[in-house]
Amino acid sequence: MFDSGQARAAQIKQARRDLMTALLMVYPTPFGFVSIVHSLLHLDLPDTECIKRDLAYLIDKGYVEWTNKKDHMPWDRRYYRLTSKGNEIANRIEIDPALEP
Repeated sequence: MFDSGQARAAQIKQARRDLMTALLMVYPTPFGFVSIVHSLLHLDLPDTECIKRDLAYLIDKGYVEWTNKKDHMPWDRRYYRLTSKGNEIANRIEIDPALEP
């Protein structure tokens, strides 16, 4: 039986995988935050806060980097790209259990 905690975990993993897939499609070109949000519309996420949290998580893991980093830059003007490590994870050369279904 699938409980709500497992369903939420599966949704988070799916959003992170799809986010990395979107960044992989334009690798190594930076992808704007607004474009990332639009690429995840099919997931029916409640708001952009969850996308911000997922990006922060992927940055902490070293899979994504913020390319035009400036103090106090609004999210809608930020650009992100996969790192080489993120490219390997997105291409499934390496496996990260936190992103697996």
